Amino acid sequence: MRLLLTSAGLCHPSLVEAAAELAGRPLSGLRAAVVPTAANVVDGDKGWLIADYVNLQRAGFAAVDIVDVSALEGEVWRPRLEAADVLVLTGGDTTHLLRELRRSGLADRLPGLLASRLLIGISAGSMVLGPDLALSASDKPRPEDCVGLGLVDLLVLPHLGSPYFPNASEEALRAAARDLAHPVFGLADGTAVAVDGDRVTVVGEGAHVQLGAAAPR
Repeated sequence: MRLLLTSAGLCHPSLVEAAAELAGRPLSGLRAAVVPTAANVVDGDKGWLIADYVNLQRAGFAAVDIVDVSALEGEVWRPRLEAADVLVLTGGDTTHLLRELRRSGLADRLPGLLASRLLIGISAGSMVLGPDLALSASDKPRPEDCVGLGLVDLLVLPHLGSPYFPNASEEALRAAARDLAHPVFGLADGTAVAVDGDRVTVVGEGAHVQLGAAAPR
């Protein structure tokens, strides 16, 4: 399984390079399918989502499709995701994204899709791939809303040190990590965790904090 778990998408050339390395081919020959579902319930300005789209376009993909699984029937979104070489889960509300991934059936199909595709997570899209949502600030009113997809045995806290996310400080992360059973990666924008099978590395140019047993190799 190949994953690039980012804080803010492909916002730095080093992350574009990391995506191409994980994909094993230049991005110019690859098609990306973006699932923006997490952003649907977040109000206010969507400049951050537009920036994600722009960064994907600038990365040089052959094509970038937008596939909202909460707005499309399975017979529509399934062939479009299957036609893509790279899947992208954008940021937004982690609880909403997780619910819609399960409701739509994409959560069950992801392992099969990722047998031959790269997945790029952005913020919430990175967080839902871990074993739980303990680090998410989204409301989790039901027990099942706290359980992640479990595709990786690590937790990601995006936007480390960002003034826009006061709860994403290193101090808060270290306090929270004392009660967590899984390795934790705090990622500043411009940084990502690259997962290639059993190999886990931190890539990019931003700051990061890694806590827990599984150190990156």
